[in-house]
Amino acid sequence: MGANAAVSPEMVTLRIDDKEVCVPKGTNLIEAAKTVGIEIPHYCYHPHLSVPGNCRMCQVKVEGAPKLMIGCHSIAQEGMTVRTHHTSQEVVDAQAATLEFILINHPLDCTVCDQAGHCKLQDYHYEYNARPSRFIENKVHKPKAKPLGPTVMLDAERCIMCTRCIRFCDEITQTSELGMINRGDRSEITISDGRELNNALSGTVVDLCPVGALTHKE
Repeated sequence: MGANAAVSPEMVTLRIDDKEVCVPKGTNLIEAAKTVGIEIPHYCYHPHLSVPGNCRMCQVKVEGAPKLMIGCHSIAQEGMTVRTHHTSQEVVDAQAATLEFILINHPLDCTVCDQAGHCKLQDYHYEYNARPSRFIENKVHKPKAKPLGPTVMLDAERCIMCTRCIRFCDEITQTSELGMINRGDRSEITISDGRELNNALSGTVVDLCPVGALTHKE
């Protein structure tokens, strides 16, 4: 299979963490890495949604590039050599710094979170040696139990603004109930005026959320 893939004009061959990878042209580095069992950490990326590139967690080192690149927006190229957090300390340090920034305002409530044990934020926090945020500013407080519709609740303090839920409603259901207000650490997911999240697939946003900010209403 490897030999046939390498000669196909529709495939490209590259190396990720010293493993040879053959993938179709147009494949991004997150998906390319998956084919050889390598998971590149990410939050905002989802294979069935558009690619915003806003969480910066999926940084990788590409040989010859002047700086680290994000795997979700970087397309596999013939002959490319890529290093992930498994083989590059520079990538580890960058991802740890990104994670630390994300945790500035995230509540320390893992023990009562519905996503505990299945949370990518929790998983990566421990993978990167559970380094606490060094920012000493008071956390920004937001609504803890905000109904978005008849079946979905938002804990705005847990939200890391990955925008998966917004993109799902814009691109999959095409109902566009959700949006974002404010800027910086005051940013918050909100429901459009006069509307509620009640489309036929609204419960799917709970499964898409990587950190337990969205839950089913009890």
